[in-house]
Amino acid sequence: ARGGSRAEEFLLAVAAADVSCLTGADFGAAMREVLRQFEISAPLEDVIDRQFWIEVRQPMLAAVRAVRDLGLRCGLATNQQNLRGAYMRSSLGFEKIFDEQFYSFEIGFAKPEAGYFRTIMARIDVSPDRVLFIDDHDGNVAGAREIGIHSELFPRDGGVAALTPILARYGLRL
Repeated sequence: ARGGSRAEEFLLAVAAADVSCLTGADFGAAMREVLRQFEISAPLEDVIDRQFWIEVRQPMLAAVRAVRDLGLRCGLATNQQNLRGAYMRSSLGFEKIFDEQFYSFEIGFAKPEAGYFRTIMARIDVSPDRVLFIDDHDGNVAGAREIGIHSELFPRDGGVAALTPILARYGLRL
């Protein structure tokens, strides 16, 4: 609604600002520029939902806990701009679920760049062939595979039913 007759163009500009900030540029500043370009005087907080349209799926979090209960470390590896990533880090309780969280805006690289995966491997000090990466984007899976990480494509809305056979291929049973 904020974009008026230019709503589609506005949404594309918001998406472009989001992508341009995945590796560390300030999304708030980028969005204020988009608002200026579209002559929208509303504060950023009135335009961007504070919860950033995040849907936390409890069965999937329970599955992560179950994998951790097997004695394995689990990490969250996600492409996020700084405002959304900071919200995720501070408001969703992920620190109690994941051993580590890797946000592209903090790393300075975004999936599927090799630098993203290499930075994570250096931080966790684990050989790539000892890591399983599961993602819902083909390009990200291919990027991780390029540096030797075991990688599997996850259907976007697959849920635990899709996760279970992926884990089973690696000898893990939930």
